[in-house]
Amino acid sequence: MTALRRLIARARRDEGVSLAELLVAIMVFGIVLTVVSTTFVSLTKATAQARFIDANTRVASNGLNDLSRTIRAARTIAQPGGTEASSFTLATTESLTLTTAVNTADSLTTVPRRVTFRVEADRTLSSSTVVATPLQTDFWQFTSPATKRALGGTVVTAASSGAPLFTYLDFTGKALTPDASGALTASQLPSIAAVTISLTIDRTSSMSSQAVTLQNTVSLSNLAGGATT
Repeated sequence: MTALRRLIARARRDEGVSLAELLVAIMVFGIVLTVVSTTFVSLTKATAQARFIDANTRVASNGLNDLSRTIRAARTIAQPGGTEASSFTLATTESLTLTTAVNTADSLTTVPRRVTFRVEADRTLSSSTVVATPLQTDFWQFTSPATKRALGGTVVTAASSGAPLFTYLDFTGKALTPDASGALTASQLPSIAAVTISLTIDRTSSMSSQAVTLQNTVSLSNLAGGATT
């Protein structure tokens, strides 16, 4: 009798799992694997998106600071004959050229600089600076070679972001209307009293969930009276 019980117990130990139990185990394992895989993919995407947003924020912040600092120090230039030339010589929705008192190269010289900000064909933002040289006494000319540098990032088009890079305001706070090409006319340039910057940076020129937009309206305190020419 004892031997029979021993044989029955051994047979039970060798039975293993049934087909139904095996199917249930596989199904549970599949569910767990699916949940883990989905969570991993979601975390990976979220981490990548956060990284891109952080990079775009840094580029947009640096670009906006550079633009604001230079534009805020806009100044007119005295000319022979007692007149003053307008600080702005070009003002469009995606580019501008102005004379500024800011020295972005060093803090040793205070001569004026003519700076151009523009969105290039590849949608990157760049600046070009020409340092003035003396012309007679107390006058300046801009004939030196330009120094160009990239501010980084890809600027989203106004059609995608909903706002142009540059909007110009007059001394009453009213927006100056550009012509069909997006540029202000020569008669409008002396009326610029403030510039609204709306900088949208993304990996491409079209808007995505990773795009970052920073805005600032820069008042031009040095141009309170405008130019006389």
